[in-house]
Formats: sequence, C-alpha cells, structure tokens
Amino acid sequence: MSMNLRVSDVLPQAELLAMLAEEAAELAQAALKLRRVLDGKNPTPISYEEAKKRLIEEAADMELCMRTVHALDDRRAIEIIKAEKYIRWLERMGLVREKDDGTSDTE
Repeated sequence: MSMNLRVSDVLPQAELLAMLAEEAAELAQAALKLRRVLDGKNPTPISYEEAKKRLIEEAADMELCMRTVHALDDRRAIEIIKAEKYIRWLERMGLVREKDDGTSDTE
C-alpha cells in the first residue's frame, strides 16, 4: 500500500461527513460522561481517569476525521473564527471588555 494514499482517496466525502458526525456524537457522549463523573449527581461506574481517557480518545478521533473532510481544508479560516469566538466567550464571562474601536481589552 502506498504511503501517499489518503483516506479521502478511498472514501467519498459523504461517507467522511457521516464519520465526522458519528465521531462528534461520540465526543459529546464522552464529555457528558466526564461531566457526570465530576458532578456526582448521576453516578456512573467509570472512574475520572477512564472518563478523561475516553474524552481524549474521542477528541483525537474527531480531529482525525476533520482532517479528511475537504470542506474543512481552510485551517486559517478555522483558526480566525476560533479566535473571534474565544474573545466573545471571554466577553460574555466578563473577563474582557470590548473597546470603542471594536477590539477587546482585559479588565
């Protein structure tokens, strides 16, 4: 098998999107399971270490699938959007405030 062969050379984008959706759902379930472990209100038999391990594994699966989807090829655009959303998140939490020129400033 050639080392230059990519998953997207074998599987169509529709299938890759289905895999991405499946991994996103599994990541969500792992996050919710870890939340249950941390919260303790709805006990689960798995340990914190196991729940964290599952979350990390699902995050890795998700990132791997994201690399195969051609619609997500624009990493620069993704990074810009992530930075903008992170700033808005900080603003909502009151950790930074928006200045008159539209930029953010720490308080």
